[in-house]
Amino acid sequence: MDPTRRVVGIDIGGTFGTGMRGALVSGDGSLIARKDGITPRTSQDDLIEAIATMVSRLAEISQRDGMPISAVGIAVPGLVEEAAGMVHRSPNLKLQDVPLGQLLHDRLRLPVFLMHDASAGALAEYAVGVGRGVADMLLVVTGVGVGSAVITGGRVLRGAHGAAGEIGHISIDPAGMICGCGGRGCVETYASETSIARRYTMLAKEAILPEEVIAKAAEGNPAAVRVWSEALGALAAVIATAVALIDCDLVVLSGTLGITSGALAPLGSLLAKRINLVQLPRIEVGALGGLAGVIGAAAVAFERGGVGHATREWREASRMPAGLADLAMEPQASS
Repeated sequence: MDPTRRVVGIDIGGTFGTGMRGALVSGDGSLIARKDGITPRTSQDDLIEAIATMVSRLAEISQRDGMPISAVGIAVPGLVEEAAGMVHRSPNLKLQDVPLGQLLHDRLRLPVFLMHDASAGALAEYAVGVGRGVADMLLVVTGVGVGSAVITGGRVLRGAHGAAGEIGHISIDPAGMICGCGGRGCVETYASETSIARRYTMLAKEAILPEEVIAKAAEGNPAAVRVWSEALGALAAVIATAVALIDCDLVVLSGTLGITSGALAPLGSLLAKRINLVQLPRIEVGALGGLAGVIGAAAVAFERGGVGHATREWREASRMPAGLADLAMEPQASS
């Protein structure tokens, strides 16, 4: 695809006050520039303004190179009607029935395309990350929430209402903690970074970061071991169910939690105990870290903006696009 064509990809982030990321991406998938920001805590209007500001700054960089951007892709957590540019429900962002695509189009005067954040991340890992060698994969994103997306036959599975892959809100304990969605005992109440930190604080009477809980679990701290084991158990339960339904070759773990291959080692054993009739999938940590959603959003902007089939062309390229190869060495970053 023409490397002189450029778009902006934005990943809003899971909740107000967490990281928002953006990137200027060329037609060959190269990462030209990056911007990081904070998802505003204040209001919907401030959120729109923050997105518009990030897009404008990246667009200015491209304009200075004599290459104006042609479209914007936005990765959004929650229930997204992509064709209409509508966010029907994003519990962690407190958005409900918001025509975000149209509002941003009116503000930016550019085509704006929305995509569910996990689907965007899955598309990116499939095109240029660890999923390049498979046709069927499951991406599980652990961060402020827990989300997932399915690639089957090389396509994102969206479902009848755009909600396919919402494993974070499957209840595994109807009497458990109340989730942000209003349910009880959802996987998200066990395996999100917020829940991991909260559960540890309840047990140990000590407030620490979720990645510190994982580190303490590796050292044998009893409270941390219990919390991390419960998180892995919750993930294993829903991943095993998903694998039985879709029969994928690969499960990719991604997100902001900073999960390493070592920390995930018990998950393979837990899945092996739960998966019997279908082939046990390979489990890998995503290669793109916190930029997976951004890169997927950019691919959608190219494709739905009529520029070309970015996913297929990036996947068929003999090398990982410039600016992405070093991401495999970075810690998992905010998505």
